[in-house]
Amino acid sequence: MSIKKRATTVGLTLGLAAILSGCFEETKAIPSVEEVAKETATKSEPVNDGTISLSSSGEVESFGEMTTYDLSLFFADQTPMIAPEHLVDTRIVYTYTTGEATHEVFVYDTEQASNQSIYKTSKTIGNLVGIDDELVWLEYDMIEGEAFAWTIFRMKMSETKPTELYEGISAFQTSLPHVVTSKDGFMWVDYVASEAVTTSSLVQYSPTEGSVETLWTYTLQEGEKRDGEYAFDYRGGMNGGIVHQSLFNQGDKTTRLVSADGSFDEEMGALIDFGMGTDYVALGKEGRAEFVSKSSSQTFEYRGSQTKISFDAFRFLNDDRILFREGMNRLLIADLSQESVATLPNTGGTTSKPIYIDGCVAYGVLTEDGLITFNTIQVD
Repeated sequence: MSIKKRATTVGLTLGLAAILSGCFEETKAIPSVEEVAKETATKSEPVNDGTISLSSSGEVESFGEMTTYDLSLFFADQTPMIAPEHLVDTRIVYTYTTGEATHEVFVYDTEQASNQSIYKTSKTIGNLVGIDDELVWLEYDMIEGEAFAWTIFRMKMSETKPTELYEGISAFQTSLPHVVTSKDGFMWVDYVASEAVTTSSLVQYSPTEGSVETLWTYTLQEGEKRDGEYAFDYRGGMNGGIVHQSLFNQGDKTTRLVSADGSFDEEMGALIDFGMGTDYVALGKEGRAEFVSKSSSQTFEYRGSQTKISFDAFRFLNDDRILFREGMNRLLIADLSQESVATLPNTGGTTSKPIYIDGCVAYGVLTEDGLITFNTIQVD
């Protein structure tokens, strides 16, 4: 049965502000581990505000068993940047544009070394995520007035046709939904905009219940002096969602990063990316990554190899060990218990954002000579 919008609004009615989170140009080249180590403190030292600076421990020695899968043969003379989007047993799910008007969902089987298309569409696939064998993704197409009509679908990997979950229109320069996973299912933000009012609703689909509900709704009064709130970025996690929101008071704006469970609520400026674990919130900023305790004033900081470099894709492996990406060609692991950061082995090339599911890390690499691989690591 198709579950379509609009779902009944549940809980708090707030408001939100229209702005995008910080975006910076990706760095093309990364210095070697040895060069970075020379620029980084050899031991953990508090910086001026009491923040602990994480030291560099070089290349990671023991992280888990790594396996590399070469997908180059499936792409003939093409050299696309593809990335794992979900893992189920020996299967890696990803999306790829196979032609100007064809977008597909593929499954690469690591045991059979096979690559199978399980779904095709003429619309653009925004992003795909999964929980166990259930996949959820967004499709969209441009309509009149530079607006986009979009639909969110769900499909079990044993099924042959998807089911429509939700649909909407992104207009007045509001963002398309980006589906994320949380402890209770799948989440996204639905923006409904007019010249006078913009509402942003955090929506959740529970696969166990088979239901869609609206968790929060924020309202922004448009005009010369905006008034209200707007959720412009969000992430899921094992402890629920965390939302980066703007608050307007007669045109005066502040931004805050707020978790759904109330464990984190701080004023926050521009962010490249962020994530939340059990004990810490990870913040990706220009030139540095920060890990802020949710229960104390403790903050750890890692400075990048370049002042303008970006940090993103935070994946909490456990309470105090976090995998993340520097620029677009290096993955690192912060170990807050050891106050250090180690670098994963790097063969060169462009590295996708990693995913972490059921104890396994997966990411894609496009090397400078055109080799296309998926790497998986079974974490110790």
